[in-house]
Amino acid sequence: GSAYRPILLLSYAAQWWIHGRVPEAFHLVNVLLHIGATLLLGGVLLRARVPPSAAALATLFFAVAPIHVEAVTSLVGRGETLAAVFSLAFLFVALGAGEETPRPGRVLAALLCYGLGILTKESAAVAPGLLLLLLAYRESGTLVSRFVAALRRGWPVFAGAALVLAGTVGLRSWVLGGLLRAPGVGIFEVENPLAGLPWPSRAVNASLILLRYAGRALFPAHLSADESAWSIRPGTALFPLGIAAAALLLVLAALALARLSSGSAVALGVLFFGVAFLPTANVLYPIGTIFGERIAYLPSAGLCLALGSAFTGGAAGVSSLSPAARRTALGIAILFSLRTITRNAVWWSDSSVFANSLATAPGSAKAHYNQAYVFAEAGRWAEAFRHYSRAVAIYSDYWDAWAGKGRMEKELGRLHDSEASYRRALAANPWYENGYFGLGLALEAQGRLPEAEETYRLGLRHNKDSLPLVYRRALVLSRQDAPGAGQAWNRALALGPLSAAVHADRAEWLLSKGFPAQAATEARAALRIDPNSSTAWRVLARRWMAAAADRPLAAALALEKACRSSRDAEDLRALERLVEANPEYGPRLERVRPALLRAIAQPSSSPLAR
Repeated sequence: GSAYRPILLLSYAAQWWIHGRVPEAFHLVNVLLHIGATLLLGGVLLRARVPPSAAALATLFFAVAPIHVEAVTSLVGRGETLAAVFSLAFLFVALGAGEETPRPGRVLAALLCYGLGILTKESAAVAPGLLLLLLAYRESGTLVSRFVAALRRGWPVFAGAALVLAGTVGLRSWVLGGLLRAPGVGIFEVENPLAGLPWPSRAVNASLILLRYAGRALFPAHLSADESAWSIRPGTALFPLGIAAAALLLVLAALALARLSSGSAVALGVLFFGVAFLPTANVLYPIGTIFGERIAYLPSAGLCLALGSAFTGGAAGVSSLSPAARRTALGIAILFSLRTITRNAVWWSDSSVFANSLATAPGSAKAHYNQAYVFAEAGRWAEAFRHYSRAVAIYSDYWDAWAGKGRMEKELGRLHDSEASYRRALAANPWYENGYFGLGLALEAQGRLPEAEETYRLGLRHNKDSLPLVYRRALVLSRQDAPGAGQAWNRALALGPLSAAVHADRAEWLLSKGFPAQAATEARAALRIDPNSSTAWRVLARRWMAAAADRPLAAALALEKACRSSRDAEDLRALERLVEANPEYGPRLERVRPALLRAIAQPSSSPLAR
């Protein structure tokens, strides 16, 4: 993959171990992390000797900033909040160490926070740069003398941080097999269309997007959970607007550096925003996304500081502010809070966040793809088809969307169209496992079993350990009574020893080949994994109805289990046929028939058939 974040994963695992699938508990921890980050930010600003009034307003604005909703409310946003907590803790401890001759204990504590931050999310690597900036602000004199004094005062922390960074980068490279990502892992153009651009074009596009982040943080009227391709359309050349954005950022950085020498907290905030964004701005190197509000979590602290400082005018405390400044700052905090409350409601469910993404970014292929997913899960095939179609119209090489479109066409009975869509998915990505899987299913549905088997076999050339492809190939070979079926089932069992479907369908094949005892053993193995495996229950029923082991009541009970789990009327008809041969089962069938009919009336979904 492209990420090595063991501390983040450990936080999820620890919570799962404690309380399991309780989303409210995960949300609670995210909120507590945000509270911790907010308090640490206030402490960091005070230790950097930012005027208390500016520090207080910056902390208030950070606490209620609407752009933080994605990072705090969304469970996957924890990477930002937890990394920010460790980064701010590093700054808090290191700034304390810088007030005097650094003590080894405090330096080691700061370095521990730094290491934990990098192992939570790699963007935390920028924390020593933020420390240098804060130490320089705290010093006096010219700009150069401030940074020289900052380096002199903080050198033990900087030297230690360099070793920690080298160690974590080495660990990451060892685990992933590459410095930034594993070999063969790229960046999907839908997620970040800047990734394929040459550096000059990517840099000017990223500059324009950085200004978009600033606008979202300070004027959060328009917020969106998804602005991937092609809601944000990059310029492929050095277009004027991008060049203007890059020039504006350079001018702002130069002005902020000049003002830093006079102790301007506004300048500190602007520089903090820029430095904190360096790892994720797509300027130095492309990252996995073109834009994500959660990424602005820590950098936005700089803008909150700049905004708060703009109201203070050098006042020592909030009480020293003019009444107009206090009223304006309070008004902004209230507006931010109201926007945050309304924005939180968007993140209550997948359906609400995907619907909002579509409303706020209708030009995003991914927004249409996500909305199609929600409709598909609800069985609303026609609506899902419409959004998958729109996604591929926006981005013609969106292989996941082509596969989704193919699945919906299969559900709607448009098998030839389904086949064509899956072939388009494979044309866009010849290694796409789900493309081969879906194309094979479409061919199976048309009765073209030899072609389906060939499709699965071709897919296995690119995905040799794909259990779904091996499993479907074994099924197709079995249905054709073709040579190699037994070998295919052995391979499927080796890849999926804990797959109930593999055990159950292998049992069915064994029974058809005249091995009832082995079939019963496989069926029982399937039921140990999944007691509701309808295929396994049917195998046992057929085994118990065989002439050598005539056990009609046991067979009937097995068919009842199959009917309840499969919700298939054919299982009920099999029970009715069994009564004709064994009338003594009739009274029981009449007692259980209403419950079986209710089970059959419920919708059924089998992911292996998709």
